[in-house]
Amino acid sequence: MSEANANEPKLLIKGATVLTMDPTLGDLTTGDILIVGDRIAAVESELVDPDAEVIDARGMIAIPGLIDTHMHAWQTPLKGLHATGWTFDEYQARVFYLREHFGVEDIHDATLAGSIEMLDAGVTGVLDFCHNVMSPEHADSALRAHRATGQRTLWAYGMLGSFDASPGDQAWRIDHIRALRKETGDNGLLRVGMALASIERSSMDQIAKEIGLARELGMQMTVHQNPAGQIRALHDAGLLGADIVPAHGNAADNEELEMIASCGGGISFTPECEFAGGRSMTVLNRAHRAGVASSLGVDTPARVPIDLFNAMRLTFMLMRSVDAFDEREAGRYPLVRRPGTPMVEPRHMLEYATVNAARAIGLGDDLGRLAPRQLADVVLINPEPYGVSLGDPANHVVLRTQPRDVDTVIVGGVIRKRDGKLTDLDRVEAGAATRRVRERIFAAAESSA
Repeated sequence: MSEANANEPKLLIKGATVLTMDPTLGDLTTGDILIVGDRIAAVESELVDPDAEVIDARGMIAIPGLIDTHMHAWQTPLKGLHATGWTFDEYQARVFYLREHFGVEDIHDATLAGSIEMLDAGVTGVLDFCHNVMSPEHADSALRAHRATGQRTLWAYGMLGSFDASPGDQAWRIDHIRALRKETGDNGLLRVGMALASIERSSMDQIAKEIGLARELGMQMTVHQNPAGQIRALHDAGLLGADIVPAHGNAADNEELEMIASCGGGISFTPECEFAGGRSMTVLNRAHRAGVASSLGVDTPARVPIDLFNAMRLTFMLMRSVDAFDEREAGRYPLVRRPGTPMVEPRHMLEYATVNAARAIGLGDDLGRLAPRQLADVVLINPEPYGVSLGDPANHVVLRTQPRDVDTVIVGGVIRKRDGKLTDLDRVEAGAATRRVRERIFAAAESSA
């Protein structure tokens, strides 16, 4: 070890069942993880380092930190507003219109509350799609909140102003993005990306300008992909690439999925919101079959809880249901296992939320696995008092784990949660931040009505 490394803080996780998600290491029934600074130094069956702080993880399951690849953190205080929503118009009328009433401090408090809740639930990383950048000050305020929580964040600067954004509106966003990109760079917990304007509400010239800027600056991008044919339109315009993560993509046809896979790209699926919104879910199976790097997100807290375990669980059930439907339609019922059917196991869902998600936020070489030289984002799950499931421990993670089972959360080698309690963040403050936002924005909405 170099002299510089010798002076860095060390953590030694002892005795966990380690799901490395690394094909060369596999699982360790009982294993140790040594963290030096912000990276993993070793993963072995038995490690000793007298200089390291020890975390006793006996009986626990160690997994890479979960990464949500499509989240609107600014909507955290709006939880419940879209619980019974059915149409896009209802979403507009109940939820999205309120962004006009979010002040600079509201964006900060909402983002703070969402980030704290995510970390508490084992979500160490997030692609925060912020389509509520009403001014440069709003953007700065959201970034200030993410810095305060220490969550690993790709903050996607929303290029959507009003639905009829003027060129001038886009111009100040471009200027601000350049400044923020220079400020945050490629290293550290917080990076700035770009949330492209909605393709159906913008010209391809505008989209091309935004993509050109992002690639000039080396930024990851994301885009809401809802209507059919948009992936093909990006491909035909020579704009599609692995640095763009479409969210949803339910209407994509098989040829479009192959276009994404051929450029090494992925899609962020938000199964709870998509399923509840009546969208076709066959895309989950079709994307997996095509080799698309699927990942998962919660989307809007206005509809569902911040719980990536539940997103993994539902995705697994939906994909099994699609397989079963195809079997019944082919006259093969009662169900019989055939090669490739059913398509996925619970472990695939954990791969979606770690390995694939790391690729989606542009850190595929450095994150998403518990292996030497990887960034040290680690979650320990405690299956007690009711006990761990039999069989593959990944099954327990995906099918039985809830946020309350998250014992320890480590981000970049720093302990953010231990023994089930946040170390330097406050759940009570997160709740208070939510209440402050509600008081302000609903008062503002009422006064403008």
